Amino acid sequence: MIQANNVTLRLGKRALFEDVNIKFTEGNCYGLIGANGAGKSTLMSVLFGLYQPEEGEIHKDGKKVEIKDPNDANDLGIGMVHQHFKLVDVLTAAENIVLGLPGKARLNMKKITEDIQKLVNKYGFDLDLSKKIYEMSVSEKQTVEIVKMLYRGARILILDEPTAVLTPQEADRLFDILRNMRDDGCSIIIITHKLQEVLALSDRVAILRKGQYIDTVETAQANVQSLSEMMV
Repeated sequence: MIQANNVTLRLGKRALFEDVNIKFTEGNCYGLIGANGAGKSTLMSVLFGLYQPEEGEIHKDGKKVEIKDPNDANDLGIGMVHQHFKLVDVLTAAENIVLGLPGKARLNMKKITEDIQKLVNKYGFDLDLSKKIYEMSVSEKQTVEIVKMLYRGARILILDEPTAVLTPQEADRLFDILRNMRDDGCSIIIITHKLQEVLALSDRVAILRKGQYIDTVETAQANVQSLSEMMV
């Protein structure tokens, strides 16, 4: 579904990652793992248009694409939920979800809210669209971010350390929703260092080490020890 070919990004003379070749296929849930500084979040930020690679190409559905900014990524069906949420506290969930989208000066928020609610129901989210962001728990805010990406048409969803701010019960609930999305044909990429969660949720695991792509393995054939060895 999306592929990085020989992608390199440098900070001065230091390579954040170099000659990375990695692909993610449709309808799978991937764990993207590596030690701190391996380049996981930075590489995914390239796919989302936050950074521009100095070398290499990005291919979407087999065709070369240029992702100059997150708007380009959204147009290609790529969404990313960051560790630090990008929400406006004084607006409702529904208002945050449509904020920034092109359209008429005056929006029909009743119709928009009905459309968003259908999406919420489809995947099993628990979300009050009329609730203000400042009234929400961390888990609810994360849900708003995910629905915001889906409402923009994301079929590839990247989540950066999504369980870092969740209780175990909230993480289990999130995993159920992500499985529903995967079963609907979405590709899910979870950046994480929690190997037990990777083994519980993912279909495949991609490993980075010191800015280098190591391998992608079937989760069913992996365990904590084998993944740890590839990471370090």
